[in-house]
Amino acid sequence: MKYGITICCAEAMKTIKDLEEEKRLLVFGEDNRSTISYREGEAKPAAEYDYIKTRERIKEIDEQIRAIRFALTVSNCSVQVEGFDMTVAEALVYLAQLKNEYAQLDSLTSRSQLTRRITPTGVIEYTECLYDVKSVEAAQRELNRTIGRLQVAIDRANLLSGFTY
Repeated sequence: MKYGITICCAEAMKTIKDLEEEKRLLVFGEDNRSTISYREGEAKPAAEYDYIKTRERIKEIDEQIRAIRFALTVSNCSVQVEGFDMTVAEALVYLAQLKNEYAQLDSLTSRSQLTRRITPTGVIEYTECLYDVKSVEAAQRELNRTIGRLQVAIDRANLLSGFTY
């Protein structure tokens, strides 16, 4: 379904969140207001719930979310991220890869270059990293700067690129 609405990618993501919240509230309301209780001899209370209208609105929301997500996907596969030779879709995958690498470097930098301990039998045992911890710390700082630049570039692309759905 075409809506003829033009928005930037950041607005699209916000719109999707808003629509998902509206749907969540509709479903919650349906779960809580789709039945009524009354006593014998009492008039049945008026109900605000309307099954048909609720289902129609949920269907409209789902259709709009699908339309926005499709347009967003197409946009992410074509919009280039400034300073990185890749599309937004590629940059999002790259960002996840960089964050995983950062976590691994975090593990490596948490170790001491050389440690020693005395075993229960009184033998001195050394454990030495097979890499230079200081070099890995420097690489981690540089990786952190790259992650920051990439996040800003993705945000900029999401704010400056738009599409119609």
